[in-house]
Amino acid sequence: MKIRYILIALLALMMVACQKPEIIPGDDTPGTVDPEPDPDPEPDPEPDPDPDPETPAGRWDDTGADLPDYPTYNKVSKLADFPRVDITWDSNPNQYRLAEGEFEYVNGTIKFSDPKGMYKPEENVEFDFDNTTVVLPMKIRCRGNTSWAAEGGIKNAYRIKLMDNTRSAKEPHRLFGMKKDSDWYLLSDIQDPTLLRNAVALRIARMVSMPWTPKYRCVEVYQNNNYLGCYLLCEAKEADRDSKAPITVIQHGQAPEAGGYLLEIDNKGDYDRYFRTETFWKKIKYKEPDFGDKNNPDDSDSAQMEYISGYVNDLEELLNDRNFDPETGYRSMIEVGTFIGNYIVHELMKNMDGGMRLSTYFAKDSDTKLFMPFVWDFDLTLGNYNESMSQSFNLSDGDSPQGWFIRLRGGSFDYNYPYGDPYGAKTSYYQCLFEDPLFVEDLKEYWNRVKPRLDKIPAFIDKMVEYNSLAYDHNSQAGKNPRANNRSENWNAPKFSSWNAAVASMKNFYTQRLQWLDTNINSLKAQHYNESTRKYEDL
Repeated sequence: MKIRYILIALLALMMVACQKPEIIPGDDTPGTVDPEPDPDPEPDPEPDPDPDPETPAGRWDDTGADLPDYPTYNKVSKLADFPRVDITWDSNPNQYRLAEGEFEYVNGTIKFSDPKGMYKPEENVEFDFDNTTVVLPMKIRCRGNTSWAAEGGIKNAYRIKLMDNTRSAKEPHRLFGMKKDSDWYLLSDIQDPTLLRNAVALRIARMVSMPWTPKYRCVEVYQNNNYLGCYLLCEAKEADRDSKAPITVIQHGQAPEAGGYLLEIDNKGDYDRYFRTETFWKKIKYKEPDFGDKNNPDDSDSAQMEYISGYVNDLEELLNDRNFDPETGYRSMIEVGTFIGNYIVHELMKNMDGGMRLSTYFAKDSDTKLFMPFVWDFDLTLGNYNESMSQSFNLSDGDSPQGWFIRLRGGSFDYNYPYGDPYGAKTSYYQCLFEDPLFVEDLKEYWNRVKPRLDKIPAFIDKMVEYNSLAYDHNSQAGKNPRANNRSENWNAPKFSSWNAAVASMKNFYTQRLQWLDTNINSLKAQHYNESTRKYEDL
């Protein structure tokens, strides 16, 4: 009987062996089998030399740990081969200023070219518009506040929306090796004689693992074949869970807690809808979702506006009360690591426009606390100030590489602030956070983890100079960089004999500041901030 069962089993196995091969998982072609190994396989493609952090995998991942020292581009030897953007417009967008920092879009066209593939990645990926034959429809408008009129308005910044109808909205353009997108900025850096400070700050933001950092490329820009200057083509500041500020923006009609919000602290302009916080008197603009503007307000989702403004007000109250309890205090309402990363970037750059006054962003999603998604606006940093930092903020060492700034000055810098705040010295977010012993210890740990990365910034600057010096020199020679030619309409602004001298000064400031912060952060202890003396005192 047993022999009979064994024979049946052997027969079944033979029948299975004679059947057609099964389908390989993931392959819907019947009859395919594993191929024979290739005797001379092609090598795997080189990894991206400047990879994007994969934000969807984890908003708080330490993505900066694997960041290369600097990006790897294919350096060109002639200016004619440098990546270029050509634009036309139906009418000058400068004529359509709606309010401070706000302009109307006008129609136009745009053409991208990278003749020698300077920005083409080594691996085989889509690389759009590496020649001059593709012309795209677009909308364009001016952008910026003080930068718009700086140096007599000789070099404006722009925002671009690509409007190519030949491609699906789900397949926007991948430009110069950057992520696919339809919304871009052309940053002029007119107030920065090095043209490098924004690039440096965004590199630091990647090193400290901010949840998202806009990517950029240095390009030459022409309008109707007239040279406009050397610009940064940069991703626009927007929310997108998969590729930008990592939230899923709440939709019209949804419950207030069901989606995400993007907010901006900015004490300039009244065009965007905003709210004033009750404790720290911050002017916070609603960026996403869109609740309309001052001329066309949309209150159909007022419950959403009330929810997110109430959340921020509740947070400020906890901070002002010095509620440091991890379960019931401010930590229950913010992602602390992002506030530390944001602090390091702004303090290291000694950002005059930082300190929770301008261009500071908050985000909150349905599954997160409030967090700081990215950093922005660093032309007035690292010793490059339109007015004395020492005088403006009543700091003896405001203009030097030494001394605290973001830790000390976080107020609204607003003469209309209740009881007045001319030096930005009123208590604000970071002044409260630095009174928490746990926050100070978290900062020390974070700083010592990222400090070896920050040591590499001078090498990054040198590499950017190597790649882009043709365009930087052209910009100066064409009169688009007066501050690197000992000229400026702002008599307070630093001026240099050459672009190289401006870069050397910035590098020296950075190196000294990094050393000072390393010493002083590691010796920090929690202290009480005294508004009257504008100093910290022992608890």
